[in-house]
Amino acid sequence: MKQITTLLWALLALNIATATAQSEHTPGALEALASPQGIHHALLTPRSALPCYPSREQMDAAGASDNAVVLTAWQVDSLPEGVRYSTRFKRTYRLDDKQIVLRVEGATGAFSVAVNGTEVGYTSAGIGRSEFDLTKRLKENNNTISLTIYRNYAARAIEPTVEGAPHFSRATILTPPRVAVADYVVDTKFNKQGDGLLNLGVVVQSFLLNSKDYTVYYELYSPEGKMVTSANKVVTTGMLSRDTVYFHTRVPQVKRWSPAEPNLYKVVVYTRHENRLKEFTTAEVGFRTVECPEGELVLNGEVQKIVAERLAYEDESTTASALERLKREGCTMVFTARPQPDEFYSLCDRLGMLVCVSADVTAAGESMATTPSNRPEWKEAYMWRAKSAYHATKLHPSVVMFAIGHDAQNGICLYESYLTMKGLEGESRPMVYPDAAGEWNSDL
Repeated sequence: MKQITTLLWALLALNIATATAQSEHTPGALEALASPQGIHHALLTPRSALPCYPSREQMDAAGASDNAVVLTAWQVDSLPEGVRYSTRFKRTYRLDDKQIVLRVEGATGAFSVAVNGTEVGYTSAGIGRSEFDLTKRLKENNNTISLTIYRNYAARAIEPTVEGAPHFSRATILTPPRVAVADYVVDTKFNKQGDGLLNLGVVVQSFLLNSKDYTVYYELYSPEGKMVTSANKVVTTGMLSRDTVYFHTRVPQVKRWSPAEPNLYKVVVYTRHENRLKEFTTAEVGFRTVECPEGELVLNGEVQKIVAERLAYEDESTTASALERLKREGCTMVFTARPQPDEFYSLCDRLGMLVCVSADVTAAGESMATTPSNRPEWKEAYMWRAKSAYHATKLHPSVVMFAIGHDAQNGICLYESYLTMKGLEGESRPMVYPDAAGEWNSDL
């Protein structure tokens, strides 16, 4: 029952709509971002970084997907307010039955998106992963997509300092089908008999105005690549609906995930409509239990000694070497001071390094009287960053702890962030704040 309750809490959060009713005056990015309340506009709900493939062959090859195009050939223009990056994208007839989503990763701060010179959305929390729906914004044939990354905006007061000119690490056009797998929620534990317990929720998003019958399939593969179990269910989508398909199964004598033995199972989800396969997605999961009784981190029933170091992703080879060195030196956990690319957490999954994920909050101030953390006008901005950090990393077995921020004093914004994250996760993985100074908004 506790596992299902945790799953339902997370699914409830996934089904909260992000659309805001338009007023007669929608402020542009520069105007909106000058205020703590200017958090985002037209930004899609935070989610896991699930790859989307048009065929099983492409998924099994684990290479590039025809449903994902990395944008290149950027023209760079310096502006008084920041730096504008522009490139061309051609919309062909092959995309007529697809959604077109822009994913931007690793921006140095707030940014806005424009299509053919018209602003379509913005976010004040650009350091992580952000997505915008461009389906109705792009015309046939050639389009200009622009990103303007800003130097100065209100949320700089609650972010780590970023050196250098405003930039981003990657921008990708994703083209999932009009009825697509939006996200997973996975709860993987084991019982006293050593059997794995998998609770899987597949969130299906329809962008159609009419209902359709889709069959959702899932398969679970062992660390050796052998299929363990599979099942399917039919879902009838509604107009612009967001539905969740649930699967529950028991895996006899499951191989647990731990730092010493980081066993990873693979979940494959795919959909079918009118006997045609529509998309394939996949994620690696680990069976392990995480608890926090009496202020201690307990993994698979064993108390963990926490020796933590901050680490940021560089590239796969360099980061893998750094993680292996830290393990040899006795480090048991890495702490991310800001959002990292999904490749970072996947490396930690495979190498058996525990991770504490931090929301992108670092606020100056010498006391609760001077920090933004204790000013109510910042509350929604703090909570948004907490939710984004959670949803971006929730599937990774290496992620055993979440931090609501760091080096930010304390106050009402961090109290609310703690409650928000606890509502998403339930009583499993702990929520911590290193600067809580004995207050209640930290489990360790």
